[in-house]
Amino acid sequence: MSTTASDLYLARRNAYAEFLSAADSEASVCWRKADGQYGGPEETTAAQDAAYTVTRDRYNQILVEPVGPDKEAQALIEQIRLLGRATKEEQDWISFKKAREVFVDAARVCLKDTLDG
Repeated sequence: MSTTASDLYLARRNAYAEFLSAADSEASVCWRKADGQYGGPEETTAAQDAAYTVTRDRYNQILVEPVGPDKEAQALIEQIRLLGRATKEEQDWISFKKAREVFVDAARVCLKDTLDG
């Protein structure tokens, strides 16, 4: 593997992993919100805004490249948005986990293609 391919692989791998971590963190905020764990509306909004900002920034790293799992990342973000609007009983964690799996699978394919390319 050339240095350029190795650098590209590592950059993509890190971007995908950072996006997954951000998505997981934002989903956790959605769960804590629905569970009533925040001290009030201001604390809830601050937690949501902070998590959203990180997820959006990590998604933008994926979006700007013309290849990669950007559609799968967008689908995962949509699942997070649904979690954030739902009550604890309405939250669909199965759909979130499925969208997460789809993103991971697409990221793995992209990373493999980077190595093979």
